[in-house]
Amino acid sequence: MKPYLPPRLPIKLDYSLFARELSRASFELGKLELQKKLPNPQLLIAPLTLKEATVSSKIEGTRSTVTDVAKYEAGIVNRFSDVVEVANYRKSMLWSVDVLKSHDINIDFIKDLHNILLHGKVRGAGARGKFRSEQVYIGKEGDTISQATYIPPQPVLIQDYMENLCGFLVEKRHKDDELVRAALIHYQFEAIHPFLDGNGRIGRLIIPLYLYKRKKLFQPVLYLSGYFDRNRDKYLRTLHDVDIKGKYEKWIKFFLKAVETQAIETCKLVDQIEILMKDTEKKSSSYMSPYCHGFIQFIFARPFFRTSDLMAELKTNRSTALRMTKKFVSLEIISKIKLKNSKRHFYAFEDLLKIL
Repeated sequence: MKPYLPPRLPIKLDYSLFARELSRASFELGKLELQKKLPNPQLLIAPLTLKEATVSSKIEGTRSTVTDVAKYEAGIVNRFSDVVEVANYRKSMLWSVDVLKSHDINIDFIKDLHNILLHGKVRGAGARGKFRSEQVYIGKEGDTISQATYIPPQPVLIQDYMENLCGFLVEKRHKDDELVRAALIHYQFEAIHPFLDGNGRIGRLIIPLYLYKRKKLFQPVLYLSGYFDRNRDKYLRTLHDVDIKGKYEKWIKFFLKAVETQAIETCKLVDQIEILMKDTEKKSSSYMSPYCHGFIQFIFARPFFRTSDLMAELKTNRSTALRMTKKFVSLEIISKIKLKNSKRHFYAFEDLLKIL
């Protein structure tokens, strides 16, 4: 088998083969976009990235849960070492949301994204932020290159391919629907396989970031990893079918079904978070503190935390932070937790963790 050289973008497509799926996906995406009318829509990004980071990383074989990641961010040593990978995914997304307000998705952005994703003692950390300089192949563990199911382009071609991909990302004259373009972008990135590790996670991150940058989403809260994970074999098979048959329409059809399904699921999740937000505000309405609103925003972003985390976020002293946590515990909004082998106390926003 020789390295596969995917055609450069754009691609000529037969829209009639996925017209119905495109209509349905666009309709559900539009309903998700309406969530921008919420009183504080930016609050959604923190809890939803926590869930997405866990699910997307799970496709790569990690075992950490949403709660594991929340605990890790509060400084607790977790049972699984892969929790660092999941936490890095979340950091990558939150960093991207801020950067894309003033920058395009280009090669430097993608390398920086990869650099954050592989920070610390994680798989592939030695080559983070750099395109691969060696030939790799995809196959079962222990397979030789002659047994590979896929061999991506040679390293010398990566820069050229990525320049073509990033040009397609920012080009506004192409007539393809944005969802169709997102499907093509995801396939092309995975086919190029520009990094030694982390390609799957970066490729899945780019989908909502692209739609957010193109103003199809008010926040990058459409996460397809849930659908890809539940249909993992079909996800990989439809991607690979493009390599073998050169037909993109079947992959796009699958992708659009994922968009439709996950947009519906995300809307339900947003509704649950909104209800919890209103309930939390109602429960705490009797607490007259200038920090109350900030505290509520904080626990939706950090559902597992230490007193020191709260002090740093609200820029307040320890006595004020302790008084607030005591009040929110008494209102049964958060729970005080004492872990084994630790002298410190932690607090958990369990209602949010259950939703996620």
